[in-house]
Amino acid sequence: MTKISGQFDASLSIPIDVTPNFSASSNEPCRFNIQEDTVTILPLTITDVIPYPDGEYEPPTLTEIRVWISRDIDLEHGQEEYLTLPPDEEQKFEKVLVEASEHFVSIVKHKTNQWDLDTRHPVHAYNYEYWLDDKRLKTASSLEPSAKRLPEYAHGRIVFRSGDFQSELSQEMWHEVVTETQCPAPFHLYEELLYDAKTFRSHMRYDASVLYAAIASELMLEEACITLLKTKGGLNEKQCETIVGKLRNPQLLELIHELYPNLPIKDKEARKLFELRNKIAHGRIKTVTAKEANLALATAEQLKHDLAECIQP
Repeated sequence: MTKISGQFDASLSIPIDVTPNFSASSNEPCRFNIQEDTVTILPLTITDVIPYPDGEYEPPTLTEIRVWISRDIDLEHGQEEYLTLPPDEEQKFEKVLVEASEHFVSIVKHKTNQWDLDTRHPVHAYNYEYWLDDKRLKTASSLEPSAKRLPEYAHGRIVFRSGDFQSELSQEMWHEVVTETQCPAPFHLYEELLYDAKTFRSHMRYDASVLYAAIASELMLEEACITLLKTKGGLNEKQCETIVGKLRNPQLLELIHELYPNLPIKDKEARKLFELRNKIAHGRIKTVTAKEANLALATAEQLKHDLAECIQP
């Protein structure tokens, strides 16, 4: 076994508020183990105090930590001299980095009551150096100076900005507003939930993104069932709501197929989304990946498309 050391300057997803006298250089290091790997953490970058005219101030924040990790790697004899750290070993270092940062942030969160700190995705980005004794190792992919790598859970991240969706209120649009105030268009809660799911996704809150996508999907299924029970079953609003209120998601899907056999719905994807939602809600899984959040949003959007004639006014 060969001991490789990694140094990582990791920017935190959410900065930690610190006192004005908190120092990045005069603190003793945090040392602990993640399985067999040795981890050391020190504060690295702290923002300045921002004073207010009334004598109050905006506290400084700890935005970056420096993390050292020592791991044993199994190498064949003679490889050390020509070693380039392979991607799979880099991924193992990254997993330790994320777990160590999660452990560190969790302790700070409970000590300071800063409950908005993100313990599920604590590392926003990081740079790295790997060493074998006093020799710096090459890696399969190198970073440009001052660049940082996104951790695995941020791969394929899609950033949604409000400007991508909104438009300005124009003079022409004002006339439409005047008209619609007389007969307002119905507002669908599932639309806002889908938007919230995308917002959580852009902030790498993948578990919340999945939960909101699932809730939006459930509301769409319920609305579709009520519409179909009215139009094809001849029931009134109260009867429809009573029936739908007693059904679970799989039963909602079955009812839709029974009332409208030709309606194209991808049951398999929808059921997977609800299963993942239940696992998250009941704490059976700890980490949700970017891929799972993307799939959840895609499933909800597809369901919206498939049910369009049943859920639109």
